[in-house]
Amino acid sequence: MVGREGLMETGTISAAITALATLLLAGAAVGATVAAFAGLNTWKKQSLWDLDHEFARRALLTLYRYRDTLFAVRHPAMLNSEMRLNEEERSGVRANSEQSAGVIKAYARRWEKHSSSERELEAVLLEADAVWGLELRVLCKPLFDLQRELRTYIRLHIDANLRGNTELATEYRKILRTYRDILYDSMNESDDFRREYSAYLAEVESFLRPKLGRQSK
Repeated sequence: MVGREGLMETGTISAAITALATLLLAGAAVGATVAAFAGLNTWKKQSLWDLDHEFARRALLTLYRYRDTLFAVRHPAMLNSEMRLNEEERSGVRANSEQSAGVIKAYARRWEKHSSSERELEAVLLEADAVWGLELRVLCKPLFDLQRELRTYIRLHIDANLRGNTELATEYRKILRTYRDILYDSMNESDDFRREYSAYLAEVESFLRPKLGRQSK
């Protein structure tokens, strides 16, 4: 039979084992919590990186569409389909003015297509404002400035040369001479407008491209 001292010793050992087991379980719980937190943190970083990656890709594609439709406005060759007038439009112009009316119509069609790209880009920039702050919008400002310059020049060109109002046309031609001639694209990098645009776009690409392939930290 186990004596009283034996029972006390056995009870002490049992209590020590229980305490050790409790300590080990507590440690395991803490370890599991730390591991879970670390895993959650890694998941969050990976998820944010994935979102940045997809958004940066979408932003670049939108910028390229915006560039292409803007460059298309300056294309020196106009297709008959661009210049085609409907019956109502033809009836509203004199026969000797139909060519000029067709050119005006072509520019309207080109700008309409570009305006769709512009709206897409503005939607992307609005989202970027919320996600990344204003940096992307600031980098895109020179692109919008060049677009505004081109729009102004084309409007002046139309008023100066295609409206047929001699008195007003003379005044518009005077104004037009104060602007640099960016009406037609020379289709190579010797073109000042194209070169400037490409340089500004490269700065935007430098901001977006690292988000396509960076590693989360």
